[in-house]
Order: sequence, then C-alpha cells, then structure tokens
Amino acid sequence: MGILQKKLIIVVLLACGILAYSFHGFWQKEPDQPVAVAPALGNLSDASTTASQAADSEVVVYVSGGVNKPGVYRLPPGSRIVDAVTVAGGFALGADTTKINLAVHLKDEMQVNVPYTVISTANGNSNPNSGASTNNYNDKININTASAAELDKLPGIGPALAERIAQYRSANGLFSNLEDLKKVPGIGEAKYNQFKDKISL
Repeated sequence: MGILQKKLIIVVLLACGILAYSFHGFWQKEPDQPVAVAPALGNLSDASTTASQAADSEVVVYVSGGVNKPGVYRLPPGSRIVDAVTVAGGFALGADTTKINLAVHLKDEMQVNVPYTVISTANGNSNPNSGASTNNYNDKININTASAAELDKLPGIGPALAERIAQYRSANGLFSNLEDLKKVPGIGEAKYNQFKDKISL
C-alpha cells in the first residue's frame, strides 16, 4: 500500500469522525430546547380572568335631577346613593335632600334622580329651587320635578318620550315655561296641545 493511499484513508477516517461527532452533538442538544407555549397561554387566561373580575366589581349608575354634574358614573361595589351624589358634584341649588334616601346601596344600571324642592307662587303655579315644599292640589304634573314614570301618565307621552323629557331637562336645565317642552325632540304643537292643560312648573 502506497503512502498516498494511506493518507487518503486517514483523511476519510477523520472526516467520518468529525461527521459522527457533529450528529452526536446535535441529538444531545435537541431535547434541551425550552417550550414556552403552555406558560404563555396560562398568562393570557389569568389576564382575561382578572379583567372580568374587575368589570364585575363595579356598579354603573345614572345620576340626574338636582345635582351639579348629571351623568353616568362608575363606582366601587358597596357604594351608596350619597356616594353617587358626591361624584356628580353634590346637590344643586334647590335640590330636596329630604325626598331621597342617601343610605340606599347602589345597584348596577340604577338611576339616581334627585328631586327639586317645590313651592306655590303668587300666580298659583309651582316652582322649584325654593326653600320650602308644598303639595300641588291641582293634579297637574310639574315638568321640572316629575320623574319619567310620572311624565309617562300624560296623554300622548309614552315611556320613551317621558325618558327623553327627563334627559333633556338634566342636560339643559329646568324648563322656564311650559312651551319649552316643544324643544324636546318628538313633541310638536299637536302633541303639546294634548297635555298642556295637565302640566305645570
């Protein structure tokens, strides 16, 4: 066997050895690769659960009537009507604090309507924002203090329109005269004539 043949055999053996070592190293490292899919999915599930619990732990209420900042507010669980009035800017001038129970616990989607004080004036009409309250004996509905349920009793006024009147009053302030009701969307001259004799200020 010549020297050239021996060298060729040695080179082939070295190449086989290097190749075998490389495959051995590859198969040794493969099982050590970390798998992070399961922890990631677990974190997403925990985050979703936390967000759901946060949403369930608050109450959303609509505060209207005699407050300085009527609107929709989010409050922590266990809150009472007094807390809703506080976040709505407190009682407005003329609010009748004796007609609302401030200790009642709030419930989600609840409406807190703070009434106004009403007295009789010289012309026989009733006006809010006064220091004392009297009963209205003429059976007319006061459009500045009536709730949506009371407004619904007027001829031609259904639940939806009654709620629209209450919302308009909360957003724009008290009605200064009876015909201001015609500014509420859905109340035209014909509909106004149906109930104008049954309302007061």
